[in-house]
Amino acid sequence: MGFSKNTQATRSTLMSVDSTLSEAITASQDYIPIASTTNFSTSVVAEIETTNEVVSFTDISANILTYSQDFDNSDWTKTNLTITTDSTTAPDETTTADKMISTSTSGGYMSQTPTVTAGQPYTFSIFAKAGDHNWIRISNQSSSASGGWFNLTDGTLGTENGAGNVSSITSVGDGWYRCIRKFGSVVSGSQRVLYGNSSADGSSTAPGSNKFIYIWGAQVEEASSPTTYLPTTSAALVGLTGVTRGANGTTAQSASSSDSIQQLPYALSEVNMPTRLKGLSVTSDGTGAGRLTLCDKVGTTLCDVDLPDNRLYELSWDGGIIFPNGIYVANSDNITAYTLFTDKHSGPNLGG
Repeated sequence: MGFSKNTQATRSTLMSVDSTLSEAITASQDYIPIASTTNFSTSVVAEIETTNEVVSFTDISANILTYSQDFDNSDWTKTNLTITTDSTTAPDETTTADKMISTSTSGGYMSQTPTVTAGQPYTFSIFAKAGDHNWIRISNQSSSASGGWFNLTDGTLGTENGAGNVSSITSVGDGWYRCIRKFGSVVSGSQRVLYGNSSADGSSTAPGSNKFIYIWGAQVEEASSPTTYLPTTSAALVGLTGVTRGANGTTAQSASSSDSIQQLPYALSEVNMPTRLKGLSVTSDGTGAGRLTLCDKVGTTLCDVDLPDNRLYELSWDGGIIFPNGIYVANSDNITAYTLFTDKHSGPNLGG
């Protein structure tokens, strides 16, 4: 939403977008599980309120599978195969990738049966790498009627079964591929998520005893295209992915489950024009010293306003401050209300 002449943005009259962390996070992880992603936007930053850390993120993801990279866990049913954990380096450069080892020439696969919504599109994916074998199958039922096959030697697609189902395969480096199977509509009774070590293209049989491939990072999401991988343990998750920690000069820190995370409504506006800030009014909330941080569309800090506890500040500038890429609120620590007074700006090389 662009600004019109003499517009105001007031936090006290607009609802912020709030959620909480659904799991504890470390200072180094590049994903943030949250209780709800509703109304969150990738366009600007979010703030973890308890640590004052500002984060940016490129994607919003969901994963309804549990133990998404711990395939030896009992949540995964194994048929005619075994798992050897932590066997090689995964795409995230940790030694967390497993071996899927065939024990028979009969159909071999691992599966889960998460709750799905009938009639909705779902995308299944897994990262896989050739071992001494090279075919993996993804299906949403035990037969091969809806399967897609992926060649891990050269990164090509094989057979695809089932109308409305589409596969793709993407190299992520070091021989790893993200294998993706998109189902146009799942049906009641066909919720099984199946990843199989196949003997050949189009085959539901296994390659024989001790033949293996490497696997890591399984994901199932109610979506018609894949999002960035979101790892899970004992519970399904939604969250922010492709996260840059400590944005806008803040410090990346650990945080606890149930800590608050917030995006501000002004920051969610689509500001695709240069803007002149003529003045602002900001009030602390009485819980400590406050800070209001304004940034541009790409998250670069342009203005910080610090104020003591329980104070109101009103600032104005005769000529205004020009924000060539729009104004966003990146941080509002201990702030109960703010008002920004703006004009649309036109000038050389800025458009209008």
